[in-house]
Amino acid sequence: MATVTRKFKEQFDIWAANKIANGDFTNQEMEDLKGLLRKDFTPGPDQLRAGLTFIKAAGVEVPATIDDHEERYRVWDEYFTSENQINGYGRMAA
Repeated sequence: MATVTRKFKEQFDIWAANKIANGDFTNQEMEDLKGLLRKDFTPGPDQLRAGLTFIKAAGVEVPATIDDHEERYRVWDEYFTSENQINGYGRMAA
């Protein structure tokens, strides 16, 4: 099972609470997302993006896979932190 930092958990919990409160996710969907994150943080090849590609601005198609689990973790950490800042999500109410 993947271990996350305290900062990551705090950022994820703030993001998740707001997404549930806004009706963007149900509690079950959030639990499903947590399961996907655990899978994504497992060392080894990227299991979630295998076979997917994206097209760069120059029109070049490149694989979407991120085979370094630490890089996948970094990307998710940056995503939750920036989403909280952009949307003005603060600390959760006690």
